[in-house]
Amino acid sequence: MIPFDFHNHSNQSPDGTDTPRAMAERAIELGMKYYSLTDHLEINKFYDEEFLYEEPVRQSSIIVPQLAEEFKDKINIAYGVELGQPFHDMPLTQRILDTYDFDFIIGSCHMIRGYDDFYFLDYNEIDPQFLLNVYYEELLEMCEWGGFDVLGHLTYPLRYITGEFGIQIDMDEYEDIIKEIFATLIKNGKGIEINTSGLRQKIGKPLPDLYYVKMFREMGGEILTIGSDAHCTADLGKGINEGIEIAKQAGFDKMAFFKKRTPQFIAI
Repeated sequence: MIPFDFHNHSNQSPDGTDTPRAMAERAIELGMKYYSLTDHLEINKFYDEEFLYEEPVRQSSIIVPQLAEEFKDKINIAYGVELGQPFHDMPLTQRILDTYDFDFIIGSCHMIRGYDDFYFLDYNEIDPQFLLNVYYEELLEMCEWGGFDVLGHLTYPLRYITGEFGIQIDMDEYEDIIKEIFATLIKNGKGIEINTSGLRQKIGKPLPDLYYVKMFREMGGEILTIGSDAHCTADLGKGINEGIEIAKQAGFDKMAFFKKRTPQFIAI
């Protein structure tokens, strides 16, 4: 049994493959009681012809609440979004937040100003330490704004820098700013996630791993979610039970499930 999954994507995301209905039906098959569908919305790519987010976002605002009502006797579904780079265009971000009634918002940074997504970069050509310095500065900027519920995949760039390119990074260099990020999140009543996608990728560990989840808890963090970051039904729920064990080792005994931007706590 897999109790929940709070970060995943349907074909309403540019890189997702299965419909929201198929994702919800798979969540039910897996025995989930709580499920958040969090399709991508990359603010700085909103108008790009490759993405054109307006229509898929509008469709999701209709489809997901309808699924939540249809399946309410089987599963508790939240209408979520993964909001990428919200601070890159704050007027657009505010319009989105004023227009759509999300239950749950993951705040993410997939790319820093002036660069493409970390997924596409060649780390033999660009200094990864420079990129990480800017990345954590931008994360801190986003956390100071605080218009989301949970910070997505804190160590996202390592999925590629270390996992794909094999470049080892001394993360001690970033510990002070990560602690500042955590302190800001806690002050603003926000949380972090354990993103289990790394467990099925070359990096071989969640994003972030136990060290940072434990640090967040020891600093007073109370809000934690776990998500597979699946982009298809086949990956839905993968790594969730391993994530739960990491959460327990870090000192958490409950997960946050968001409805109407308010956390409901679930014992683990």
